[in-house]
Amino acid sequence: MIVRRFVVSGCLAVLAGWPASVEAGGPLFVEDSAALAPACAGGDGCWTNYLRVTDLDGDDDLDVVLVNMQGLFQVGPGEPLVIYENDGTGVFTNVSDTAVADHSDQHREVAIADFDGDGDPDIYAPHAAGGTDVLFTNEGDLVFTAEDIDLGSSAGAARPADLDDDGDMDLVLSGGYDGGASTVLVYLNDGAGALTELAGAVPGSASGMQPIDVDLFDADGDFDLDILLDTHQGDNGLWLNDGTGMFTEASDGLPSADNLHYGPGVCDVDGDGDLDIWIDNAGPGREEQLLINDGAGAFTDESADRITGNSDADDNGVACIDVDYDGDFDAVVISLFTAERYFVNDGTGNFSLLNGAFTPGGLSELWGEFGDVDGDGRLDLVTGAGESGDLDRVFLGSKVQDVDATPPAIRAVQTPTDVAADTEVVVHFAVTDNAVTDEGPRLHGALLRVTIGAEMQDVPAGFMGGDLFRAVVPGQPEGTMVSFQACATDRQDNEGCADAIVFEVGGGAGTGSTDGGSGDAGSESGTVDAGTVDESGSASLTATDGSATSASATDSADAGDSSGTSEGEDEDGGGCGCRQSTPSVPAPWLLVLSIGALGLRRRR
Repeated sequence: MIVRRFVVSGCLAVLAGWPASVEAGGPLFVEDSAALAPACAGGDGCWTNYLRVTDLDGDDDLDVVLVNMQGLFQVGPGEPLVIYENDGTGVFTNVSDTAVADHSDQHREVAIADFDGDGDPDIYAPHAAGGTDVLFTNEGDLVFTAEDIDLGSSAGAARPADLDDDGDMDLVLSGGYDGGASTVLVYLNDGAGALTELAGAVPGSASGMQPIDVDLFDADGDFDLDILLDTHQGDNGLWLNDGTGMFTEASDGLPSADNLHYGPGVCDVDGDGDLDIWIDNAGPGREEQLLINDGAGAFTDESADRITGNSDADDNGVACIDVDYDGDFDAVVISLFTAERYFVNDGTGNFSLLNGAFTPGGLSELWGEFGDVDGDGRLDLVTGAGESGDLDRVFLGSKVQDVDATPPAIRAVQTPTDVAADTEVVVHFAVTDNAVTDEGPRLHGALLRVTIGAEMQDVPAGFMGGDLFRAVVPGQPEGTMVSFQACATDRQDNEGCADAIVFEVGGGAGTGSTDGGSGDAGSESGTVDAGTVDESGSASLTATDGSATSASATDSADAGDSSGTSEGEDEDGGGCGCRQSTPSVPAPWLLVLSIGALGLRRRR
């Protein structure tokens, strides 16, 4: 059993003081105007519709990929695919000439993943206007070999994911960006990088026009990846995976979306363990739309009741981050003509505008992604610009932010049932950390810590897409008792683990404390105990109730999850890195803490 502790006074200080310190003491993010040298001729900047902040060369820092395309049906060779190499401190060098031979074309998004199974990331670049798609195979040392693919997908969006649960990365493309129907195409991987279309995988099309983005996430809690297709104008589409890469349209669909929208954000905003959806511009007056999940993949528009202080602005995306480490995701709106807007979550999915979170940046920002690019343990933001000839930018996390000393949280774990003798067991689990990105939570690794008899072994887990990971427990003889914990370690080497789950080979359902929903192999909900307070003033929680979340100020506990311990202050002496959620049976100390936190939290 894992016991989690936090210092009550320290958490109250973070919850109460952090928003006030931003408004009074300075911004969370400060622009580094010299970080990215202009990548296009004339110094005006490219038309960066999409970008990735990711480690391309395996040196444990985050490089930047800019995907550029100046409008639709452009005459000519298009704009460059730009690769910036990071020296580890946030100093970037444009290496596009050696990395991708100064490749230029009409690419609107790319998918970055290890398609060929050799351990390094490749780049799939679909042609958005009917030309030939390109697969850039990573040769190491930031050098890619381009291979033309016999496919003109006309895809405005691309994402990698393990859709059929076989351990390799497949590909999702959005067809119809050049004027056709808003469809989704699925390509399955043979494990060596050969991608073959799975005909009829996604039936029908979205009713909106010009599919511009696609997100993969577990909408219905069954531990496979579903597809959200965002169209530029009109209603979006949602398709649910049967676990093999075949999809059906969600019966309830999604609420109608207004105006022009570009980049949804998917995260658990209300702490109930399922994933909700932000959509930029899609509400009345071009305000953001917040869709709340019922846990089974049906969504309700609750924007009007949950968002305070929003404004009519032309926005281009929403990102979910947690830089106050209180266990809930705040929201950052990437805006075209204003500074980015930061909305603080009260822990239950209600959001208030926080002024002054960003220094005023440039205009025409079309995309943004968070990650620690300068290695100081704080989140930074890279934005891509276009339309008005403005530049791509980097906003570094200021010292108003605490250094990340909070471990990742295990949002949900699948519990095996009816395990046959000598049969491998595939276990899926979901991880949440301080930022949601298109490569999932930024981790050093995820694993299952498996105990069989007196022997313990760590089984590596592979990333599937969204926030899902997959690990395989070796087959065992009849009657063997197997225990495992799902664990994840972030880029600051903070480790978080779920409570142990136990199953008997040849027996019935497993027993455990982590709520994993209803998985393909069956699962059971975990349980949450009310906690106790020790003499030091710290509180610890154990698990007892199956459907509720557990409370922890150390890490997120989104649906009965449990994570590792993280106590004390960071190197700047600030904060306890606390995360908080609500238990099913509140103990008296927790009620006092909750009331105190609510009373001290600044509201606008």
